[in-house]
Amino acid sequence: MATTLREGYIVGSGAVLDVTSSVTVADTRIRAIQASGIGTFLITGVSVDPYGNKNGSNIKFTLTTAADAGDIILPDVGMVMNGVVKVSAPTSAATVAIFYG
Repeated sequence: MATTLREGYIVGSGAVLDVTSSVTVADTRIRAIQASGIGTFLITGVSVDPYGNKNGSNIKFTLTTAADAGDIILPDVGMVMNGVVKVSAPTSAATVAIFYG
């Protein structure tokens, strides 16, 4: 199944915004991630349904030097993210680009 990939981007921590429309990225599948910065990154896209069940995923990774630039390609089906996709970055200068759709 072919999917048009879109890109979301953020500097520091917070909700990821689509680079074309500036809309908050939510309820999607992450296909790839590119990040820069030193420390541990946490990307969350989790929601709770009316029955209290958690849906969605968390992605956690660490970059260890300034020369690191994480380039993570996920399997064809990607990672399901429910609700708003948020990034918790190690510094306010860290960057994260998310390719989704």
